[in-house]
Amino acid sequence: MQRMRCVGLTAAMIVMLGATHARAAERMNTQSTVPFVSGGVGVASQERLKAQEKEFNLKLVFTLVEGNYLADVNVKIADAAGKTVIEQVSDGPFFMAKLPAGTYSVTAAYNGQTQARKVSLRADRLRTEYMRWASNPQRDFVLPPEGREAPAARAVSPRETTRAGAPGGVSYVSGGIGENGQAQLMAREKEFNLKLVFTLVEGNYVADVNVLVKDAGGKTVVEHLANGPFFMARLPAGTYSVAATYEGKTQTRKIKVGDRLHTEYLRWPSNPQTDFALPREIARGK
Repeated sequence: MQRMRCVGLTAAMIVMLGATHARAAERMNTQSTVPFVSGGVGVASQERLKAQEKEFNLKLVFTLVEGNYLADVNVKIADAAGKTVIEQVSDGPFFMAKLPAGTYSVTAAYNGQTQARKVSLRADRLRTEYMRWASNPQRDFVLPPEGREAPAARAVSPRETTRAGAPGGVSYVSGGIGENGQAQLMAREKEFNLKLVFTLVEGNYVADVNVLVKDAGGKTVVEHLANGPFFMARLPAGTYSVAATYEGKTQTRKIKVGDRLHTEYLRWPSNPQTDFALPREIARGK
């Protein structure tokens, strides 16, 4: 299975996120006739950019093949005559611009590898381009343009297990590597009442997280190595202890589940010497 790691966010961006928490992390261009904005480090920044989408007609999303978001991507956009209209280093995994209708050449460079696209834009409609890089060219592959999925033979399927011993058994599933895997799990959310989401502080998804769930009596009801950034379970109503371990660092929570889906976000710093996890109330999206 592929490990999902943060490889695209700089220490400066991490420090900025931790120091300001709710402060805007987006950079808006004010010195050109072409408005553009970049950002998306953290949930709050992503929500602010989402709210601004109607102001733009081009959106670029930068990720690794596995789904991890990237920043520090060099973006260059030229018009049909070859004139450069935007040249910028993106502050996060999302870059949006408002361009006159027409055809443009878009290039995005990360770690010395360049993605290039020809895009036709309308003035009144947002066009989204997903630009993906392989984290290890020897074993990974880049998905085709336009957000199309890779061949089915290379897809990663969710893993589901029913544990015997608990009343009625405990059903759980993990996965979510790539857009197709995430869509499959999202379609099944109504089957479960606990959802765990595993990320780095910067928002990058991680996998290979050891999940341990114990009931109020201390009995283990789930012990599982999640093969993606999402883990969902159907548990009898009650209070549980959840421990999630990634690269030797453990996050613990006391949670109460009932009929409705309860979601917990568990985040780890990418470098314990310089980074730190968001406060609990922010980590839970409050």
